[in-house]
Amino acid sequence: MSFAEQIMPIFRATLEVLREAGAPMPSGAVREAVAEHVEIPRDLQIPDAHGETRWWSQVIFRTGEAASLGWMAKRNGWSITGVGIKALEDFPNVAIYRELQRQYRERRLFRAGDFPGAFEQYQRNLGYARQLVRGGRNLERLGVGAFDVTDLYRAAWTQAVAALDHWVTQEIIDRAVALAQRPGAPRPSNFSKLSMPVELVEKVHRNAEPLEAAFRAAMERFFEFKTFQHPDKIAEGFSHVSKVKLWRVVADRLTDQDPSKPIAADEIRTQLTEIARRRNNIAHTADHDPDSFRRKKRITAGEVEQTIDVLESVAIAILQALGDLPPATDHSVPPAEAGSLGATPAQIDAKRRGIIRGLSKWTEESLLHALDEYCPPDVADTLLAVYRHAEGHPAFRGYIFGDGAHPSVTAWFSTGQDEAAMWSIYTGVSKSVLSINFEWMRNRGVPVNRLERLAYALSVLPGWTDLPARLATANYAKRPSSIPATLEWPDASQIILRALNDLLAAGASPRAWMVRGGREGERELRALDEGLIVVGWHEVGDLSGYTTRDELAEALRGAFPTDSPNTIANWRGQLWRFTTEIQRGDLVVMPLKSHPGHIAIGEVAGPYEHRPQEPVEFQQVRKVSWLRRDVSLDTVKDDLRASLNSMLTICRLAQDDAARRIAAMAATGIDPGATAEAVIADDMSEEPGHGA
Repeated sequence: MSFAEQIMPIFRATLEVLREAGAPMPSGAVREAVAEHVEIPRDLQIPDAHGETRWWSQVIFRTGEAASLGWMAKRNGWSITGVGIKALEDFPNVAIYRELQRQYRERRLFRAGDFPGAFEQYQRNLGYARQLVRGGRNLERLGVGAFDVTDLYRAAWTQAVAALDHWVTQEIIDRAVALAQRPGAPRPSNFSKLSMPVELVEKVHRNAEPLEAAFRAAMERFFEFKTFQHPDKIAEGFSHVSKVKLWRVVADRLTDQDPSKPIAADEIRTQLTEIARRRNNIAHTADHDPDSFRRKKRITAGEVEQTIDVLESVAIAILQALGDLPPATDHSVPPAEAGSLGATPAQIDAKRRGIIRGLSKWTEESLLHALDEYCPPDVADTLLAVYRHAEGHPAFRGYIFGDGAHPSVTAWFSTGQDEAAMWSIYTGVSKSVLSINFEWMRNRGVPVNRLERLAYALSVLPGWTDLPARLATANYAKRPSSIPATLEWPDASQIILRALNDLLAAGASPRAWMVRGGREGERELRALDEGLIVVGWHEVGDLSGYTTRDELAEALRGAFPTDSPNTIANWRGQLWRFTTEIQRGDLVVMPLKSHPGHIAIGEVAGPYEHRPQEPVEFQQVRKVSWLRRDVSLDTVKDDLRASLNSMLTICRLAQDDAARRIAAMAATGIDPGATAEAVIADDMSEEPGHGA
């Protein structure tokens, strides 16, 4: 029986032990439980070259790989995730081990035959550090006095930090080389700052050296003297190969691994800074204790083991945050399930610039011409509503027009941690389709729970009723396309846009807004009692029927024909904020005329609602969870108070950290003030709002 065949049942037993436990287990307890759960072959019970039992050494490596894929967690003990449980169910017996190896090669190794990969080498290096700790413990038990045994713990600390430094360097290089070989893959802006000597460019150009080898050599030279021990340097390094907001996402991943002990990005940075600082003290001053000239700082085996565990769990979370390297993506090609689009529409040559990423064969004019010429009116209306909605959304980042056989456009949005191609429209003479790009969003780090909610929100439409099941079965690696009945449905555009807005809101950082409770405060008491924010403008009816700013402006002009264009523009901006830009989770402040000198603070809990059965002053509402109703304006700093003095009904409070400050006031009643002096005015040039 081969070595791998001997390890397979042990690995499965490890996952089964964690599943049965249902909670994080210390690694030592896992080891004991696995040994009881499955028979360990005699030749795997002997120590390896580094003093660790062979079977357990392999379990450490393989579970590290599993954790990097999201099957397990190793923070505050070992535990299995929902993904890992599903793998146990989907791959019986030892097939799960083969699936682990397949996924790890495909998703985490960027060079063919790259064994050990960067992460496995990292685990080996951490294993050396743990071995030093074990040696120190044994010598302490023997009472060795010939030398300071705790220096072995210091060596282990230094080894662990060096392991992190080396792994980060190799992971950045591997990902940079992989990106260089995938011309169509999205790249962060810092990727272009990586340099390659002209001599290597010439070798590649003359086919004297493969691109992979030449670019890898250039990257090894580029990063040769850079170190990645401090968290700021680590984030800076990974910014060359990923747009992910590293420490924020790492904090989310670590919190997901143990929700009972949430951790914030600044706490991770502080941990890593202190670990690197101690390493420097060991390396540069022999761990001198600044409080005692003749002594070293105290260090214990437990401290070092905890540090090694922290560095391992942080690296696993970084891998999960970075995610799979996205494949080269051709936005011009519709999904296979879209079927034939028929003949190619006419090409229009004019090109609109500014918000279009790069140049392409097809243009906005070509797309709009095809929709107008060949689409049934209901289908065209839905596709146009989706297309026009993009530019009005604060998370919108740009369009990509295609180069394929048919006119197409793909819209990119910020999803919180990264940017993703959320939807694509493909047009032909016979048919036009809307594709929701679940696969591409998943590849850019959008969490599965958000994709699941999007699928359920869209499943009320004809043709998409089985969407949640189809996508879950495919692990969201699909780009479902609409059938004509989907787009012809009477409320299709509202359903689609509401679903997209909800997904984008879940990934956005909370913002802060002011919404007044009436010119004389007449709406305040009911708003506070019923958990609402309320605005006027009942004359324009249901605001959700207006899918673009222009449509909303036209409705306002019809309702208020004598008001000036500037006033109409002002009201349009405020109402668009109320219905579209304000998102669930945003913070809202309501100055209280019913309690002068005070404000109420709440969190937006629901979408815009039109309530025609209510009195006219309570027809335009959104639900709010009021967090505090008695914050004194005396505690609010002058910069923020100036914004609260705006005469607008609705405005954004856009100081650099207004949301943080307002959240602090909701908790403590006191404004902590800005972390920077810059104060950004927002909308202060607009005229006072109607219905204030």
